[in-house]
Parts: sequence; structure tokens; C-alpha cells
Amino acid sequence: MRAAARVGRARRALVTTLLVASLLRALATALALLLGFGILDLLAPLPLAIRGIVAPAAAIGGLLVLALCISRGRHAFQLTRVALYVEERVPALEFALVTALGGAGLGTEALEGVADRAVPEGFLRRPLARVILVALALLLVSLAGWATLPATIRARILTPVAGDVLLASRVGAPAASRLAPLVVRVDPPGYAGRPARMLEDPVTVVGLPGSRIELRGRGANLGALDSLVALLGNQILRVSAVGDEWTVSLRMPQTAIALRLADRGFARVLALEPFPDQPPAVTLTAPSRDTTYLLPRGRLALAGTAQDDIGLVRAEFELMHTTGSGERFDIRRITLGAVSPGGATAAALRATILLDTMRLGPGDVLHMRVVARDGNDVSGPGEGASDTRTIRIADPRARDTVQVIPAAVAALDTTMLSERMLVIRAETLLVQRRRIGAPAFESRSRVLGQQQGMLRERVEAIIAELETATEVGFTGKTEASVILGEAAAAMKLAQRDLAEVRVKEALPAMYRALKSLEKLRNSERLYLRGVFPKLVVDLDKIRLKGTDKAGVGARDPRPPLPDSRAALLDRLDRVLPLVARGGAGLRDSLILIRVDALTVAPDAAPALARAIDAIGAGRSPAPLLAAARRTLLRTAEAVPGLSPWRSAP
Repeated sequence: MRAAARVGRARRALVTTLLVASLLRALATALALLLGFGILDLLAPLPLAIRGIVAPAAAIGGLLVLALCISRGRHAFQLTRVALYVEERVPALEFALVTALGGAGLGTEALEGVADRAVPEGFLRRPLARVILVALALLLVSLAGWATLPATIRARILTPVAGDVLLASRVGAPAASRLAPLVVRVDPPGYAGRPARMLEDPVTVVGLPGSRIELRGRGANLGALDSLVALLGNQILRVSAVGDEWTVSLRMPQTAIALRLADRGFARVLALEPFPDQPPAVTLTAPSRDTTYLLPRGRLALAGTAQDDIGLVRAEFELMHTTGSGERFDIRRITLGAVSPGGATAAALRATILLDTMRLGPGDVLHMRVVARDGNDVSGPGEGASDTRTIRIADPRARDTVQVIPAAVAALDTTMLSERMLVIRAETLLVQRRRIGAPAFESRSRVLGQQQGMLRERVEAIIAELETATEVGFTGKTEASVILGEAAAAMKLAQRDLAEVRVKEALPAMYRALKSLEKLRNSERLYLRGVFPKLVVDLDKIRLKGTDKAGVGARDPRPPLPDSRAALLDRLDRVLPLVARGGAGLRDSLILIRVDALTVAPDAAPALARAIDAIGAGRSPAPLLAAARRTLLRTAEAVPGLSPWRSAP
């Protein structure tokens, strides 16, 4: 065999052995890294963030070892170096193989013969086999160690996911708490189109109202399940068990509330913090201003935009055509340009109307706006509306009319329409009571009560304006103000019943209020012409110049209003002495305080949340609690630049 062929054959054997041994050592290194982290996780569960980088780190470590081994054996790819390696293994060659490999002159044939006689057959078999066997032994040791780990630990290391803390090793002592570790799964409502989230040992659970929350823990077979209690406000939640795992299911409420868990001598508090689904934000971009047309002719371009924090279902232009004169008018509602965004968070609308085909006459008014709805089927749907633009058709007959001073009569018709809409919404809410559930029913009833109260205040303002028309020298009750007083009284009763979630009892009062408003709309109205001149009075000259003595009797002081922020501050002050001692009691107390702060003092809630996180991280919460306390003390702010009370600024 020629020297070049002999060296080439040896090189192939060396390269093959180098690659196989390097690959085996790389795999052994990767498994050794996985085994090391698995042992650490077995002794003390590793956080998800650390376990998430174990597999990539093991792969990188294996690749580095592979590259290092190949780099150290790179000379196996060179013929001259391989020849020297053979010379080192076979001293009898006396460099005949290297000389024959590099020379082409006289004596080459003799050197070839020396190489043939001196190189034994299979002289590389033993050293190369030893290299592979050593690498294979390392791999088998690592593989055996990895196989001895529990399957749950291997799953936590190879495929770490949020919530797999329940797979971690656990000392099965009966005295161990079943409240830690704790996994919380939050499934948003279907309309949101968002994936479920897994939380490990959370302090606060944030989600949309109506989200399905599932709490899972271990140790159901460590004791009686009756000793495991979940309390949401005053409601006791059902605890179920499957094997060694217990589960508590509930829905995210409409307002922030604390969830208390108790297991024998152990306790834990979670804050449920719902973030509301905001209604769509809608803008009417064209037309940009109100306009008066001499004749109802031409094209009118409409354009608008709608945005939502989760997703839009429908958006459209809404037109209201008002026609008539005096006290009789008709209203016609028209919708056009509707789009279905299909859950997109933004949508643009465009449409064109022909004024010639709208059947508009002199004195008619056309109101237009953009209305958008989201897909909220839990507490909605949420509806947003843009500002209204008004198109008026000029009426030649109105040029010589005299302006009416009691402007409140212009609001009577809109008040009647608003009350009719409230009645329709209350009737619809009563029909949907079973379908939407008690929390949503209570929330909508209270919203209707607030709207009824706002409408009552408008009616009372109209009554005051009608009975004190001092500009025309008239004060006292009128027929219209008496009818409006009956409507206001009925609205007050309806407002009270709606606030107490008694929709069925509120409807008769709402019917009476609507009947009174309709009666007033169909009655004759008194229009007062002429205005007394306004007198300019110098307050600096007449103030405190009177001679009459005020005969005011003694009055009882008004009781102070309850201060929710002060009560929250008092609770925080009682908790502050626990800062030096620390412990779970301080953390749970701060969670309860933060739950109430989300409602009565939302500006202090972020500082309290950071203090709770600091306790969980082992840091002192004192500076953050001091910041929260300063925020609770801030009840009012002085605005500089306001002048004192004078006759003129």
C-alpha cells in the first residue's frame, strides 16, 4: 500500500473517531447540565424564569464542548500531522512514512517498503476504541442520572410552562400547607378573544369582569377537604378535588374584592382586581361643524372613526330627522354606512347622503353622529357615540319671530325622550335578568338609577327656571311647573328603587313620570315677550351697607361626612408596627387595604402594590408605605393664581 493511501486511511479513521467522540461528549455535557438543574429543582423548586433557560443553556453547552473537541483534534484533518501521529505510534518507521509521503526522488520505493513492513495491521483500533468508549461511558452515566429523576422534574426542566409549579417535589408531611404552591388560571370572556393566562403564587389576579378564574393546589389527600375554605366576601366557594389536586372556580367580579383562603392553621389572601371593558371611543370627522342650508340640495360626505380596547362588533352612522313646528314635531331615525369590524380594535366609516332624497323641508333639523358597539356580552355591549353635528334647513317664516325668554321649554321634549328611553331600558333589563346574572343586573340597575337622578335634576332645573323668570318680572308656580313637579317626584321614587336594585317596583313611578311629561308636551305653553333691562351694580359700593339686622336662629351643626380615605389611613397606621416583624400577616393586611384603596383611593393603590411586591422579594416596604401614607393624606390641592372674592377679577 502506498504511503499516501496508508496515511489517508488513518486520517479517515481518526476523523470519524473524532466526530463520534465529540458528539458523544457534547450529548453527555448537555445531559449533565440538565441533570444538575434537575437535582437543584428537586431540592428546591426553581423559578420559571430560570427553568426557561435551562434547555437552551444545555444545548449551548453541548455545542461549545463539540466545538472544543473538534478544535483540539483539528490536526486529524491534515495528512502530515496524521503521518507524524502514526510515526509516534510506530517508532520502527523512523520517519520513513513522513519522508515517503513528502518526497518523489530516489529512494522513495525503499521507503515505501519500510513503511509496509513496519506498520502493523489495525494498530489504531485499540486507541480509537478507547476514546469512543470513554465518551460513551460519560454519556451513559449522564443518561442514567437523568433517567433516575422523577418524570415531573424532567417535564419541568425540558418543557417549563407557567403553572407547572404543582409538578415540583413536595414533602408529603400532613402538617404542610395546601395553599402553597398555588396556580391561578384566568380565562377571559369569549368575546375578548384573548388566551388564558397561568399565574404562579400571585398576590393580585387581574382580569376582565366575567373572566373564569380557577385556583389549583396540591395536598387534597393530606387532610379533610372540609378544612380547606375559600371565602369571597361573604360567599363560601365550593372546593373540589381530583386525586391529590384541589380546585376552586369563580368568576371575576365587577369590583375589586379580596379572596381569602384558609387551611387549618394556614391562611392566604388574593386580591381580585377587575379592569373594566371601556366603551368604544368614537369621532365624527366630517362634517366638522354645524351648518345651515338655504335649500336641502347636494351631497353631504360623512366620515368617522371608532376605536375599542378589545374589539369592535358594529359601527354605523345614526341620523335623526326632526320635522314640524310649534309644539308638534316628528322624529325619524335613520342608520347607514354600517360596518362590521369583526373584532378589530379600530374601524373607519365613510358614507354619502343626498339631501335631495332626505325629504327635508324648511325648518327641519338633521342630527348625525357615529355609534359603535363592542362585543361585551357580560356587562354590555358597550356603546360609544361621537359628538352630534346638526344640519338645519332655513325657514323663511322664522325671520320675524320673537325670542322666547324661558329657554327651558326647549329641553322638555328631549327630557321626555330621555325618560322614554330609560323606561325601555328598564323593561329590557327586567326581561334579561336571568340571562345576564345577578352581578350584571345589579350594576345596570344602579347605572339606570344614576341616569334617572341626572334626568330628575334637569327637570328640577327647568322648574326653577319657569318659576323664577325674573328677567321678565315673573315669579311663582305655573301650570307647567306643577306638572313637572309631579314628574320630578315620580323620578325620585324611581331613582331610589333602581339604586336598591328593585327594577320591577321602579317601573310604575317611571310610567307616571313619562305620563306627566307627555301631558306637558301636549298642553298649551305660555311664551313671555320682552326683557327688562339689566342693571349694573357696583358691588364694592353696596356690599355691607345694609341696615337690616339678620334674625337667624341657632342651627345644629351638620354631622361630618364619612371620610373613606381617613379610614384607610387609620388602617394603614395600625399595620405599620408590623413592618419591623414582617411575616405573612403584614402582606395579607396590605392586600386587604389595597383592595379597598382601588375603590376609595386609587391614587394610593400603586404604592401599596409596590410595597407588597417588596415584601415578596425580601426588601423593606417602609419607604413605599410612607409614600402610600403621604398619598392618603393628600385630600385637597391649592391652585395658585385664583383671586380673592371680589366684584371683579
